Amino acid sequence: MRAEIIFLGCGGGRWATITQKKATGGFRIHTDELRLHVDPGPGAIVRLNELKISPWRTNALFISHCHPDHYTDGEVIVEAITQGMTKKRGIFLGSLSVVEGFGDYEHVISKYHQSKLEEVKILYPKDEVELYDTKIRATHTKHGDPFGIGFRLYTRYGDIGYTSDTEFISELIEDFDGVRILIANIVRKKNERIKGHLCSNDAIDLINSMNKKPELLIMTHMGIKMTNPQLEAEYISQNTGVDVIPARLGLKIELLNGKYRYQLLKQ
Repeated sequence: MRAEIIFLGCGGGRWATITQKKATGGFRIHTDELRLHVDPGPGAIVRLNELKISPWRTNALFISHCHPDHYTDGEVIVEAITQGMTKKRGIFLGSLSVVEGFGDYEHVISKYHQSKLEEVKILYPKDEVELYDTKIRATHTKHGDPFGIGFRLYTRYGDIGYTSDTEFISELIEDFDGVRILIANIVRKKNERIKGHLCSNDAIDLINSMNKKPELLIMTHMGIKMTNPQLEAEYISQNTGVDVIPARLGLKIELLNGKYRYQLLKQ
C-alpha cells in the first residue's frame, strides 16, 4: 500500500484565483484509510470531477485559514463527505477563525454543515489529533489571519508537511524538520517577498536551516507573477540539494517505501 498526494491546481492569491490561470482547488492526501481534502478553494469540486476523483469518498476536510482561495468550496466538500447531508460522517479540522470565526473573520463552514459532520475540531499550533490511520499536528504561520495553521501529517510512509500561507518564521524549522515531503506555499520568485507569504529564497532558508532536509519539496499556491515555476524549482533545488517539483493540476505524488514517484493524471 502507499500514500499519495494529488494537486487540484497550484494557484494562490487574489489574481490567480480571479483569473483561474492557475487552478485553486487545493490538494488531496490519500492513505489506506484517509481521504483528506486540504484548502478547497474556488473550483475544487470541478477539478475533482475533471480528474475523475470521487468526492464521495472524502472523509476529512482541513481548512487552514479564512481566505477565499482556501475555503470557498468547503461546504460542497462537506456535502460530499456527508453523502448529500444524509449521513453524519467525516471530520473537519480548521483554525479558530475558520471553525468559529474571530473579529472580522467569519466562520467559513456554516453551522448547519458543521452539524452534519461526525467531528469538528479547532486546532492551534502544536495540537495533535489522530486522523484515521495517520496523526496530524498543527503548525505555526504568520499571515493576515492571525489564527492560520499549517500541518504535519504523520503517515507510515513518512511525514508530509504543509506550510499553508506564512512568512518565514523560525518556528517553521522545528515544525517541518525531518518531514519526507514538504508542500510549501511559495507565492513569489527569488527574493520578491510580500507580507505574509514565502518566496523562493525563504524556502531555501527554511530547508537549509533543518537538521534533516525533506526528500522532496513541492511548490504550490503560486501567485500570478510566478511565471516560470520550473525555473524557480531548479533554483531552489540548486541552492538546497533537495528535489523540487512545482505543483500543477493533476500532479500525483506516490510515497512508496524508500522512494517516491510522480505522474500527471489525465483530465
